[in-house]
Amino acid sequence: MKVLHLISGGDTGGAKTHIIALLKGLNKRIDAEIICFIEDTFYDDVVKAGIPIKVFKQKSRSDLTIISRLVEEIEDKGYDIIHCHGARANFIAQFLKGKVDKPFITTIHSDYKLDFKDNFYKRLVYTTLNTIALRRFDYYIGVSDLFRKMLVERGFRRDRIFVTYNGIDCDSQEDFVSKDEFLKRYNIEDRGQAFVGIAARLDKVKDHVTFIEAAKLVLEEEDATFLIAGEGAESDYLHELVRRYGIQDKVKFLGHVKDPYSFFNAIHINALTSVSESFPYVILEGAKMKKPVVTTEVGGVHMLVKNGENGYLVPVGNEVVLRDKLLKLIRDDELAEEMGRKLFMAVRRNFSYAAMAESHVKIYEKILHGGPNVVMSGYFGFDNSGDDAILKAIVKDMKEHNSLVRINVLSKDPDKTEGICPVVSSDRFKIRDVYKSLRDSDILISGGGSLLQDVTSTRSLLYYLALMKLALFLKKPVMVYANGIGPINKPFNRYLTKNTLNKVQQITLRDRGSMEYIQKMGVANKNVKVTADPVFTLEAADNNRINQIFVNEDIYPKKPLVGVSVRYWKDDKNLSRELSNGLKAIMDENDIEILLIPMHYPEDLEICQKIKEMVGKEDCHILQAKYTAEEIMGIIGKLKMMVAMRLHSLIYAATRKVPMMGLIYDPKVEGLLRELEIPYSISVDNLEAEKFKEVFDLAWNDLDNMRENIGEKEERLKMLAHENVEIAFRITGR
Repeated sequence: MKVLHLISGGDTGGAKTHIIALLKGLNKRIDAEIICFIEDTFYDDVVKAGIPIKVFKQKSRSDLTIISRLVEEIEDKGYDIIHCHGARANFIAQFLKGKVDKPFITTIHSDYKLDFKDNFYKRLVYTTLNTIALRRFDYYIGVSDLFRKMLVERGFRRDRIFVTYNGIDCDSQEDFVSKDEFLKRYNIEDRGQAFVGIAARLDKVKDHVTFIEAAKLVLEEEDATFLIAGEGAESDYLHELVRRYGIQDKVKFLGHVKDPYSFFNAIHINALTSVSESFPYVILEGAKMKKPVVTTEVGGVHMLVKNGENGYLVPVGNEVVLRDKLLKLIRDDELAEEMGRKLFMAVRRNFSYAAMAESHVKIYEKILHGGPNVVMSGYFGFDNSGDDAILKAIVKDMKEHNSLVRINVLSKDPDKTEGICPVVSSDRFKIRDVYKSLRDSDILISGGGSLLQDVTSTRSLLYYLALMKLALFLKKPVMVYANGIGPINKPFNRYLTKNTLNKVQQITLRDRGSMEYIQKMGVANKNVKVTADPVFTLEAADNNRINQIFVNEDIYPKKPLVGVSVRYWKDDKNLSRELSNGLKAIMDENDIEILLIPMHYPEDLEICQKIKEMVGKEDCHILQAKYTAEEIMGIIGKLKMMVAMRLHSLIYAATRKVPMMGLIYDPKVEGLLRELEIPYSISVDNLEAEKFKEVFDLAWNDLDNMRENIGEKEERLKMLAHENVEIAFRITGR
């Protein structure tokens, strides 16, 4: 793989550090070179680092005579990807792109609308040109999740934006002078006072005003010297502000510091007051010198700095909070030293230049020869543990099968879905986004759950059928993936479903009952197979985490725990009353405790609270907080038995070999119990407490047999669940 990086060449600070660190890491894996358009200190530092670089000099920003040279260079060297950094490179790339048939990618190092904030002419011209140029790129890398979110909010396609955080070489030996020599360079006296430093160009986005105002407040209480490293348009104003406050002897402007590690070596505390950042290198550089940091909570800073543990996060523009945190470190040398050490260890562990380079290589591989583009539809983004578990399981299985697969999930809440697992997500209700996703896909997976039924809603059934129809219209293969199908009561809905299922490429079903149902409905598709629910492949959270949840919930059971998962259904008053009476009866007779487990928020939590109140016993507990599918699975693993309406609470129990009793409200629950050969269930329609207790007692006396039987069935179902993903990749041919 050969990648050409284009950059202005006049870059200093974080951009320069990023490129040098990235290229050092990349060239251990692939061929990567730089072309810049200005010969300055950037060029000298890159050469010094041993990185291949050329200068194609421009007479001015508008000089496009270099385009033909770049075309010739790209074709001659056979570059696979063109990777740009910054406004000038982006501007050139939009003209280059029409002449070179290669993928173009640009890294978003900052909020591009704020890059020229201090200069009206540059903001009017350069920001406008850069904004236009950015729309021409094929792909984007944001150096924080917030920058990715920013691009999405501004209309850039989610599935074309990657995220990778900056990294630094923690093991290289940096050149720096002693503290005494550095201070002597600027005629600064060392009286044993604390030195607080900020290294950032002098413009409004870095908000030095807050830094200076905090310095004024600190100096009212403690002796310290504040060092400002950097140049920029705000220089005169900031100098005047310091003079106005009368603190010019304690606040020193150093101008551009060519050896940043000498600066970080000299200070005791590293500060950053930016209004907007990506993932700033000045924090990484300070961390390398084991300096504690006090920084505004911007960009991806929170990924590294854990407030109160290895540094402090402060609100933007709040000089009082900044003062308080600085004073805390100034007055406690041991705390400052410990935070600096912890920050360095966090950088070494998670933000090395090797990790940054590795993430870039994976991005390049996905762009050049990635796996199939999969679009998934389902009941995603609705805060339902079962459907979240389906999503996680399918994504996990697919990525284990092919790590380069690209998955785009249609969701009610794309941000939430992207936070759950490593996918891109599109709004399921935005027709244009859905169309583009399907157009660029290799397969549509109608993924898991009971999507094709009209008991809860005809509208949702028509939605999922319409997606399949659209994919087929676009000549994209469709797989109905481990679905439970039915009931579909309305004749027209049954006709539409049969018609659509007969045209899809593959149907896998999670139970035999669904197979029988579609056969009765008249589906003649030959590519139908009974597999198993994807959630059977999911792993529970570790035991330490589960124990901590019980502590957090203030639940310390002294007796065997029986889990209960319920949902609202037709006659909720009868259900709540009779179930509560049944639970009281079994608690009295069997000396057990009850744990009510909500699976869908907030609806399940409300009925669980109602039942707990009606049971009226201290040994009836309820999980108040919302937990991940893996965490709920681990919690259920602590139970003696599970009693549930919710299908996936029973599947979680099966994966943990926990005996169970079903509360039947839908054929899917009955279907699972049938697959597991569990005979203990009762309908929730016209539920009676006495009958509930009768069935529970039978199950309670059969725990050992159930546990053994479930263990045998669970292994088989896990194997069948894995078949789903194998079939999906076979359809794509990739």
